[in-house]
Amino acid sequence: MPHLQPAHVLEEFASFLQNDVRAEIDDEFVDGQVGSMSSTMRYLSRQLRQKHEVTVRQRDSLLEGLAAIEQDCDNPAVVESVTAAQERIERTPAEESTELEPVLVSTCNDVLETIDAELEGDDARTAREPLYDFLRVRVEGQLEMLGRDAP
Repeated sequence: MPHLQPAHVLEEFASFLQNDVRAEIDDEFVDGQVGSMSSTMRYLSRQLRQKHEVTVRQRDSLLEGLAAIEQDCDNPAVVESVTAAQERIERTPAEESTELEPVLVSTCNDVLETIDAELEGDDARTAREPLYDFLRVRVEGQLEMLGRDAP
């Protein structure tokens, strides 16, 4: 069975309810309930699409940050941690935002822990800096999902 895209499936069900099912209902209350279900499905579809878009932005931001650390840091343990993080992210399908988001957070945390264990002072601050963009993108995406503007 091919992978179903939940957002697409919900949109299709919403259209079916709105266009086909409601046309066959002659009870006003039931018609309203079916219309409400259709609206809810469309809302959920938009939420899933938005969550996917936000997660892809987070992925791109983290990969950029990891590449910057890899380029600028010469500590072997940090570089090894960054390489492992990049590989883990690349192995996780980008279209599976429910699987990808926890991978992004945990790999970022792993790299931050390695930086904190291996580097001190300005070296640690400089190495952590590219990951702050990922964290900013993550917070902004969460605010966007809540319908709020970023600070």
